[in-house]
Amino acid sequence: MKKNIKIPAIFLLLLTFGSFLIYFGSRNDAVSVAKSIKSGVLTADEVNVAFENVGGRVIKRFVQESEFVKKGDPLMQLDDIDTKIAIERLQALVDSQQASVNQEQAAITIAENDTDLTELSTWRKIEEVQANLEAARSARDLASTEFDRHSQLRKTGGTSQSQLDSTRNTFIATKMQVVQIESQLATLMIGATKEQIKQFQQTKDATGMTLQAITIARDKIKNRQNQLAQLRGQLNQSEAELKQLQVNYKRLTLVAPESGKVLKIMYEDGEVVPNGAPAVLLETDRKYVDIYVNENMVKDYQPGTSVTANAIALDKKVKGIIRFATAAPSFADLRMTRERGQADLTSYQVRIYIESIPQLLTGMTLEVDDAKHH
Repeated sequence: MKKNIKIPAIFLLLLTFGSFLIYFGSRNDAVSVAKSIKSGVLTADEVNVAFENVGGRVIKRFVQESEFVKKGDPLMQLDDIDTKIAIERLQALVDSQQASVNQEQAAITIAENDTDLTELSTWRKIEEVQANLEAARSARDLASTEFDRHSQLRKTGGTSQSQLDSTRNTFIATKMQVVQIESQLATLMIGATKEQIKQFQQTKDATGMTLQAITIARDKIKNRQNQLAQLRGQLNQSEAELKQLQVNYKRLTLVAPESGKVLKIMYEDGEVVPNGAPAVLLETDRKYVDIYVNENMVKDYQPGTSVTANAIALDKKVKGIIRFATAAPSFADLRMTRERGQADLTSYQVRIYIESIPQLLTGMTLEVDDAKHH
């Protein structure tokens, strides 16, 4: 005979509620709650402000923790003595190299002008010597004719031996004069091509004739141009090093990259900051709230979408812009552990950057309204 066992109603209620908690307890997390009411806590972006590629001993701190700063305000200063000395030394080297470049450039300009003038003068000198050669040849021919005439007269006694000797000497002198002028002209025209010489003999104009002496002079100028380029290269390198030092000098003063509140200063006066190490933790004015929505709703929360939210503590509406929407890792892991995963929807984290209004502080709770597209 079976006995009917009566279970008190209160026990059945507790048992049923306990099962409800066992079944739904894993859903009662921050993600699920935030998803159901689309709310979150206002959070501010934090920035680690670091010295860029420089380090050194702290000689001054311009701010303290909890102090508000504006973009560009100085935060911390490193010792700059060594950098100042290096800048002064390199500046002196740059000045010296610049003077050398200027001096060489001026010398090259003078050499170029002198060479051009010498070339022009040589062309005119060639034309002058050519005229002298023609005159000398005429004198030689005349002396030759006179000598031949006196030679014939001497045979018949029509002239004296002394007169014959005199015409012979004149003839020899004029021949030597022609040879000397021809040699001078040949020397002046060294480097000229056969075509240029032939043209000159026809036109008696030496302009444009290639001259070896001028070619050599211009080759020397090219070598000086190469030396000048080398000097300029050294100057450019020194100037680049100087610019880098000047940039590093500016970097010795750490400034706020944007407005915000100083949360923490990592180094005290006299302490050494390693190269590139973070020195100040800054809470920026960029504030955001994270909410969670399911996959059926995420299409309305795409980047760039405008939303409004209610600041509960202030009882005010604020505007916001969605920055991104991404699958929430914590909920994805939760879904994989549940037997009824197909009944669940993937949750998405949506980050919304909120406009700054008076009295809106980090830590306040915001309830986000449904998203609307522009």
